[in-house]
Amino acid sequence: MRPRIVDLKVDELEWVPLGPPGLYSRLLSRDAETGARTALQRMTPADGYTPPDTAHYHHTYEEIIGISGCFSFDSRRWVRPCTYVFHPPRTVHGFASAIREESTFLSRVGRDLDFNFVPEPREKDLYVAEGTAPARGPAVLERDAALDGFAPSAFLGGAAEARRLSVDPETGEGSALVRLPAGWQGQGMPLPCYLEIFVIEGGIGVDGGDAAPRRSYFFYPPGDPVNVLATTGGALLYVNFGAEIDL
Repeated sequence: MRPRIVDLKVDELEWVPLGPPGLYSRLLSRDAETGARTALQRMTPADGYTPPDTAHYHHTYEEIIGISGCFSFDSRRWVRPCTYVFHPPRTVHGFASAIREESTFLSRVGRDLDFNFVPEPREKDLYVAEGTAPARGPAVLERDAALDGFAPSAFLGGAAEARRLSVDPETGEGSALVRLPAGWQGQGMPLPCYLEIFVIEGGIGVDGGDAAPRRSYFFYPPGDPVNVLATTGGALLYVNFGAEIDL
């Protein structure tokens, strides 16, 4: 399991080159045993970045939410800020990848990422390359769709609004956008599953601390008490959870 991480200030981390020209990463958390990780990635065409030109799949899930810029896996649906993409394991994608400008996105995977290239895909849209389709199917929610459908929520015991993005119907593991109103405060409590939080907009204070606007990151392993979190001016969060929680 990944370690407990509280209020990691994302924009203070160094960008680390990943190998291909123009591709950089800020690693936020990683499970040393499984290779599961969350990272903020940056693609910079001015530094030589070019997207993969061949469709491919991974043997782990790949989950993405756009933070800045504009890029695509198929040149039809474009990943912009708050666009959400979920590729289950063995989902063929990248049919016509393209990038319009420097882009950043939050990337989650369930193990070390492998690349299996498919030079002649049998379909032109997302499909499972081998085996049975997983219960949590593929999802592509462009910005307007991802930001539509918020419903009243009680995130960490405080009144909020949530928009579920993708949930496994068997385990309850999933992802959501959560909108916190000004003056929101959660209750410090342990959860039976992991909880991961990335602040997209606004800011969160921890145990009475500063809630100035900034991108920050949290990871709580199962059973770890969540700090008393609060916001003064409101915030938009990207939240991942390991089982069904109250949203």
